[in-house]
Order: sequence, then C-alpha cells, then structure tokens
Amino acid sequence: MQFPYNSYRMFSNSLLVFLFHQVSLPFLIVHGEDDKVTDPSVSKLLYESASSSDKAFKLYPGMWHALTYGELPENTDTVFSDIVEWLDDKVASGNGRLEREQKHENDNLLKADS
Repeated sequence: MQFPYNSYRMFSNSLLVFLFHQVSLPFLIVHGEDDKVTDPSVSKLLYESASSSDKAFKLYPGMWHALTYGELPENTDTVFSDIVEWLDDKVASGNGRLEREQKHENDNLLKADS
C-alpha cells in the first residue's frame, strides 16, 4: 500500500500509529473516498492496525472530508444513518453483555455471602 508522502509522514509521526494496535474497544471509522484533507488509505491502515475484534470501516464514494455537514443532504443522511445503525447495534449487544456481567457479579456476591 502506498501513501502520499505528506499523509504518510503525518501518520507515521503520530503517537497514534504506535498505540492503535492496543485499541480493543469497538469503533467505527467513516471516511469520504474523495477526501483531500486526510487520505482514506490512512484511515484504512488505522482500521487494519487496531486489535479490536469489533470494528467497522465505511468508505463513502464521491464524498469529501466533512461527511456530516459539508455534503449534500442525502449524503449526510446516509452517513448519520450508518452511524446510528452502528450505535444501535452496539447498544443492543452491549445490553446483553452488561446483563451477563451483572449476573456474574451478583453470583460472586452470593457466593461470598454463603
């Protein structure tokens, strides 16, 4: 994978490049394919470098840098819809995990009391 020099230099000089592999929390990256400010390949590399098993990368063809306010309304709606859908999915799956964690904690408290 080749990067434009300036984008690669900014990315490689960032502390983020050295730490992103440690990210294990769920995350979503959204990026416009025609972004002239930040090269989409850098976002893709961040996505690929992270150790999280719950991650998503959305690349929007024909869209630029300001996905949530600088695009046509229908494009902005698409981006917000994707973000809300991703968040809804996390909330739904998180509720199940939270219930399991609370049950485990309660079971441990009951064992300690016996």
